[in-house]
Amino acid sequence: MDRVIFAIALTCICLRGALCRRQSRCEQGSCYPATGDLLIGRGKQLNASSTCGIHRPQRYCVVSYLEKKTKCFQCDSRQPWQAQVFEQSHRIENIVSSFKGRRHRWYQAENGKEKVCIQLDLEAEFHFTHLIMTFKTFRPKAMLIERSYDFGKTWKVYRYFAQNCRKSFPGIRRGPVRSLTDVICSQRYSAETPSTNGEVIFRVLPPFIRIRDPYSEQVQDLLKLTNLRVNFTELHTLGDTQLDSRPEIKDKYYYALYDMTVRGSCSCYGHASRCLPVSGYENRPNMVHGKCECSHNTKGLNCEMCEDFYNDLPWRPARQNEPHVCKKCNCNNHSNKCHFDPSVYELTGRISGGVCDNCQHNTEGRNCQDCKRFFYQSPNRDIRDPEVCQPCDCDPAGSLRNGECEGRTDPVYGTEAGRCRCKQFVKGSRCDLCIDNYWNLRDENPEGCEACSCDHLGTIGDLGCDQQTGLCRCKRFVTGNNCDRCYPGYYGLSAGPYGCDACDCDIGGALSESCDQRTGQCTCRPHISGRHCRQVQPGYFYANLDYYLYEAEFGRGIGNARVYIREPFADGPSYWTGPGYMQVMEGDSIEFTVDNIMFPTFYDVVIRYDPRMNEAWDDVRVTVIRPDTVDPNGLCAGIDPQDDHKTTSIQPGSRYSLVSKPSCLESRKRYTIRIDFNRYKTGTHTPDATMYVDSILLVPSTDYIPIFQGPGLPEYYKNDFLRHRCKEMQFSSIQMDLSELCKKHIFSISSVMHNGAIDCKCDPMGSLSRDCDIEGGQCQCKPHVVGRRCDQCAPGTYGFGPNGCTPCNCHNIGARDNFCNEQTGQCSCIANAFGRMCDSCDRGFWGFPQCRPCSCNGNADECDNLSGQCLRCRNYSTGNSCERCTDGYYGDPRTGVSIPCKPCLCPGGPGSDNQHASTCSLDRRNQVVTCHCFPGYQGESCDRCATNYFGNPLTPGGTCEPCSCNNNINPDRPGNCDASTGECMNCLFNTEGFSCEHCIAGYYGDATSQDCKRCVCHSLGTNSQAGQCDRRTGQCPCLPNVIGPTCDRCAPMYWNLASGRGCDACSCDPTGALSQECSQLEGQCSCKAGRGGRTCSDCEDFFWGDPNNQCFPCDCDPQGSSSMQCDRRTGQCQCMTGVTGYKCDRCARGTTGQLPYCKPCGECFDNWDRIVRDLRDQTHHLVETANNISVTGAIKAFDDEFKQMQSNIDEIRHILDSANITKVDVKDIEQMLIDIRKNLTDNNKMLNNIDKELSNTTARVQIGNNKIAALKRRVNDLKDLAQELRKNATDIQARDVEGAFNITKEARRRSQEAQRKVDGTQPLISESERTRQQVENLINQRKDEFNRKLQQNEESLDNMDGKIMDLSGRLSSLNHMVCGQPGDPCDDVCGGGGCNRCGGPSCGDGAVTKADNALHLSKQASELLTKKEEKATNLLTEIQKAKRDAEGAKTDAKMAYDQALEAKNKSEIARSDLESLLNQISDFISVKHASPDDIESVAKEVLAISISLTPDQIQNLADKINQTIQGLQDIDTILDDTRDDLALAKRLKEQADLAADDASAVLNTAEDVRKALEGAKAAQEEAEKAIKKAEEDIEDARADLTMIESETTAAADTSSKSMVVIGELKKRLEALKKKYIQNEINVRRAEQAAQEAADLTDKAEQDANNLDKLYQNTSGELNSKYNLTSVSQKRAIALKARADKLAADTQDKYDKLKGIQEDFVNNEKTLIELSGMIDGLNKRMDEYLKAIKIRSDKYRNC
Repeated sequence: MDRVIFAIALTCICLRGALCRRQSRCEQGSCYPATGDLLIGRGKQLNASSTCGIHRPQRYCVVSYLEKKTKCFQCDSRQPWQAQVFEQSHRIENIVSSFKGRRHRWYQAENGKEKVCIQLDLEAEFHFTHLIMTFKTFRPKAMLIERSYDFGKTWKVYRYFAQNCRKSFPGIRRGPVRSLTDVICSQRYSAETPSTNGEVIFRVLPPFIRIRDPYSEQVQDLLKLTNLRVNFTELHTLGDTQLDSRPEIKDKYYYALYDMTVRGSCSCYGHASRCLPVSGYENRPNMVHGKCECSHNTKGLNCEMCEDFYNDLPWRPARQNEPHVCKKCNCNNHSNKCHFDPSVYELTGRISGGVCDNCQHNTEGRNCQDCKRFFYQSPNRDIRDPEVCQPCDCDPAGSLRNGECEGRTDPVYGTEAGRCRCKQFVKGSRCDLCIDNYWNLRDENPEGCEACSCDHLGTIGDLGCDQQTGLCRCKRFVTGNNCDRCYPGYYGLSAGPYGCDACDCDIGGALSESCDQRTGQCTCRPHISGRHCRQVQPGYFYANLDYYLYEAEFGRGIGNARVYIREPFADGPSYWTGPGYMQVMEGDSIEFTVDNIMFPTFYDVVIRYDPRMNEAWDDVRVTVIRPDTVDPNGLCAGIDPQDDHKTTSIQPGSRYSLVSKPSCLESRKRYTIRIDFNRYKTGTHTPDATMYVDSILLVPSTDYIPIFQGPGLPEYYKNDFLRHRCKEMQFSSIQMDLSELCKKHIFSISSVMHNGAIDCKCDPMGSLSRDCDIEGGQCQCKPHVVGRRCDQCAPGTYGFGPNGCTPCNCHNIGARDNFCNEQTGQCSCIANAFGRMCDSCDRGFWGFPQCRPCSCNGNADECDNLSGQCLRCRNYSTGNSCERCTDGYYGDPRTGVSIPCKPCLCPGGPGSDNQHASTCSLDRRNQVVTCHCFPGYQGESCDRCATNYFGNPLTPGGTCEPCSCNNNINPDRPGNCDASTGECMNCLFNTEGFSCEHCIAGYYGDATSQDCKRCVCHSLGTNSQAGQCDRRTGQCPCLPNVIGPTCDRCAPMYWNLASGRGCDACSCDPTGALSQECSQLEGQCSCKAGRGGRTCSDCEDFFWGDPNNQCFPCDCDPQGSSSMQCDRRTGQCQCMTGVTGYKCDRCARGTTGQLPYCKPCGECFDNWDRIVRDLRDQTHHLVETANNISVTGAIKAFDDEFKQMQSNIDEIRHILDSANITKVDVKDIEQMLIDIRKNLTDNNKMLNNIDKELSNTTARVQIGNNKIAALKRRVNDLKDLAQELRKNATDIQARDVEGAFNITKEARRRSQEAQRKVDGTQPLISESERTRQQVENLINQRKDEFNRKLQQNEESLDNMDGKIMDLSGRLSSLNHMVCGQPGDPCDDVCGGGGCNRCGGPSCGDGAVTKADNALHLSKQASELLTKKEEKATNLLTEIQKAKRDAEGAKTDAKMAYDQALEAKNKSEIARSDLESLLNQISDFISVKHASPDDIESVAKEVLAISISLTPDQIQNLADKINQTIQGLQDIDTILDDTRDDLALAKRLKEQADLAADDASAVLNTAEDVRKALEGAKAAQEEAEKAIKKAEEDIEDARADLTMIESETTAAADTSSKSMVVIGELKKRLEALKKKYIQNEINVRRAEQAAQEAADLTDKAEQDANNLDKLYQNTSGELNSKYNLTSVSQKRAIALKARADKLAADTQDKYDKLKGIQEDFVNNEKTLIELSGMIDGLNKRMDEYLKAIKIRSDKYRNC
């Protein structure tokens, strides 16, 4: 009992272990059952279409049967085979593998039957791997294998077999197999031999095809099998049936198989490791069962589906490390059944495809994750809870979907579990309440509730109507039954608290207070727009209160009244509105015509004036003269006529006067307003009382303006208008800016009075555009045009036209005033003045305004008005006084000398085509005229070309041109070109041609830029017969198929440059090569995997065969083979002497011993062997003859011959029969002969290929040796060159201890160029010296004359001083008027003229004191403004400094960051390059075995790295360095020569600097005088610009603050404080403006006092005129003297300019010399670096040579 228990336990442990091993193996990935023979146990499932003796015994014979005398036997298959009982039974089940009884048990078909099939029907799907059949008889002549994996429904052919595929299976491609799915016909298993035991082997997956994915659907499809069928289609009859038609002949030919093996396994798709018997089928040991023991949650016979409820992922076959386990569905415990849906699987991104079936607990959805309709998912329960879905609680009347609620809470979609979805106008948690503005909830209403009729915008609180009654409640400004209209004066029904907004129409711009109910648009008056009617349309304006303005100067003056025209101020406001004033005196009157009144109302009369008296005018009368009739129905019907007579007084402290009581004026009537200035002082006659009247205004009276009439809003507007003094602010001619409130009131007043806006009517001639200022209507005038409409010229201008007006610019001395004729612009000139502006003298005179006679030596009639320079000199004379001849003429035309000017004949004369000089000179002693020739000409008459010029200057139009040799000559060398033709004779820099425009032979480049370089042509690739390289491009003439500028490489798809005949084609096999390119050195193509040979047309190395079909390994015996590479076509290895065999694996005939020790047998063997070979040859000949007769036959055609041969044939047949030789044996012998012949042919081809390959290899080795030798020669040349460079450098260092080693980088050419630059300075220095000598001579010539004129000027000044002293007594009467006291000559208090003092605080009557007081007041204002400006400037400076500091910090940070980033990038790039280089070197050194490609790449790298120049270029560089060294032996001489020139240039520069200083001193003196004259004007302009500048500075400060705030937060606090300070400054500036205006008033008072002083001065005008005339005469004399000295001054200035130019040229030459010196230093550094680089290159070259030598030795010996 214990033993039984132990055995059971042990069995369980073993089963558990096996199960665990199986499961663990399957859990890790795919698992597969063991393979075996599928026929075992399935003999009953095997069928054959033909079986011998199945119905009755059948006779059959055996071909060539030698074991027994009997050759024919019986087949009886009516009973199954049984040993020693039914051994004649040959049913199909006999082929089930039983190797023990093969000689006695087989399957056999019926005799002579060709179409036979054998079929295996399996009970399940299996994996089929291969088939093996062993035949007892001949293998079929043709057969095919096919299979089915759907239990016989469809069939597919695996493979065809035939002795002749084209005949047996036409249209089927022969091998080889290229892909798994190829269906081909093979001839391998269909021959007549062997006659028995022949095998047919078929593998489903060919072993020579690489399978990347064994689990792919394609592979699995090939392996699947449910039925296998083998069809035999043709028998081998050996030709007997053709020679003999007897039936018994077929007894020898039939199909017979010993056995058949169908290898495979149970098909479980990787989900099972073993299989179980299928129910209903036989179960035998070693049988491959068909039912899988599934894992991975799969089921089915073949595990072809997932288990129930494991359908969340699609079923897939298992793979290695990918078990593809079927996943359980997720139904949240609400279902136990599911299915897989592919669309769901794709929709989820291939994550889950399971769909649950029959969800419970009121759930639904793919995972039973949703609740059904009318249920919602409780957020407080788990999704797997059976009670997770709760019923909805919604009012069906007010909710959608009959009470269905939202199923779950989802923040993304905004849903909430259990929430009811109400109808459109329903609310509440249960949807049982109407929303606002709706009422009457009903179930049949699809919207739930009915809408209220109330407008929701007009109801209070937007509550709409009562939900029970529907009544509306309106907002404050809303009316109507439905609260849908605004009250009048309101618009825009909206949701605002009052419902509607006020129209706010302008009281004057709109016709009424109502507006459009929807848009709020008011009804505007004409030409007024905007919603509120407050905007003026373009081209229109609204009138200010001073619109009705009438200028006094345009009125009619009565009495002594006269017009006083004044020019407007240039940079400030004027105090008058028109061209000027009307000056009136006591008793005068002015009448104004008024005829443009457009609106009848009462108008106030305002008089604008400029007071000239210290006290008020007491009696001024204003009278309104009306037309005859007054409209009895109009506004003025009931006026009192006495109201038209008004009185007023003119106050001195104001500029306007409001006349009391307004006057009623009607529209479109003509009125006259008369102002009478009766008495200045009542009761006193003051005839000197004077006043300037500017204009009068008619301003509408406030009490009669229509918009101010009535209580309420009009009264409010009126009081607001009066409170802000809007009316009074426009009475003065200088008006301050109106407030926005006043502008609004004035706009409304203008709109009512003019019924809208007024047309600008800008004059198109005088205005810039048709638009005007909307406030007042001022048009934009062109320059110097005035008037509201820009229709007249400003005073002091003329010529009203398209460009405006032109200033008169009357001369301040030559004209009486600055006014001119409005049409012609003619000024009013003083006596003897001339011109439109009175700014010149009459013809023949000069020196305005004194006008002296011209002095022109009788050669001109007039001279320049200012300088006296003669104009239009005659007789070829020129000069200020026509004192010399013009250029091109010689002589002396001065009065007293009178040598007429004659033309210079150089040689043709002025104006001719061959005049080659512009000036000439006359030697009075020799009477020889010498021409000053142009550059390129020489001779006294410039009749010859100079050196290095060519041409014929004597012919008309002939010139001398410089030699045009493209800078390829030495300009300092004479004879560079032919003097007549210009052909260049001495071309330099390797050039030639007429203009040295071509490079000489053997050179190329751009000769015009001195860039001819020696041709560099590769010796192996260049066609030496075709000449030198192209002179322009340097392209060498290449051999065929050679490319490159130097012919140094083969063209694409060519190689073998070393042949010297051009390059050969690569000829890469298109099917075996990766590309058509090959190695340049050895021509090796880049082969695909499995390909070899130079052109990739053979199998890869150490393989043979047809690469398009199949390649086989050579497997040559290394002991007997001379090479491991066999013949690429036959596979025959290359054997050593005395060795033979296909693999060279045995000793040859005639030798003895074992490999590798094979020794010859000797002469005896050789003799017998020769005899045997002869006999074998004869036998083979006889056999071949018999075979031909047997095959060809043709008995009737050759009957006679055949009879003669018949006896011989019978005898041969008898011999053969007796020797037991059959036709099969003959066939075997024939096949052997064919094989021997084929092997001989293949061996011959192989030998030829080997010979060719050997030749190629020898050629490649020779090429490599040549290249290595060439490389060595180049390396040796480099070494020699480097050694020579070192030697030369050492010599240079030894010779030049002072540093002359710094000029050898660019060779002798740079040195010569530097020498030319130094030599080129000599002509410039000579020219400078000649010019300086001319200057000194000119100064010496003019020195005496200058001193004489200076002495005359001093005497004239002394005379003038005496005359002025005589006049001093006459000036005493002026002291009282000007200085305040008579003074004779000087007063103790007030001083006087010439007393260094005039006026004072106690001298109030003097004009000087009054002017000083006015100037003092203006200076105080100027100082105050200057202080404010300085304060604002300082503040702005601080702000700008903060901004600059912030920007500087930002810039510095960015620069630092950029530099750091750049350094980082550079270091990373350098590190990356270094690492890459180190890796490449390491990889190259670490490689143990290198190919010829590696050798080629190393050679290329050595060439690319070590030699950046070609050998010719290196040699050329060495030659240039040697030439440079030889040409620089006189360096010290060159430096000494240039040192003297440099010293001379420095001395000339110092002299030019002294001359410049002298001239600068004179110029500074003149500048001081000019600045002193401009000082006063500048001070006045600065005072006027102060306010404007301060405002601009404030605006600039604001802009700068805004910019600083946006760019840096660090200055935010400073900016805020600055804004506060600026605000305070602005307030103070406003106060300052007021003070400034007050100061202006004081200044005007001072001007009035000064005017009074001017009146007093007028009385002394006559006395002053006499003095002025005397002064003018004296001044004229001074000007005359000054003009004489001015000529000398101009010449001195010209000399200074020439000296400055000389200094600049000298400095430029000095800079060039300094640059040359710097180039010398740089060249020294460069040469040192070059020497170091050459040493480094030599070192690297040595290293590469060693490495190459080591590698080449290695490859040569390998």
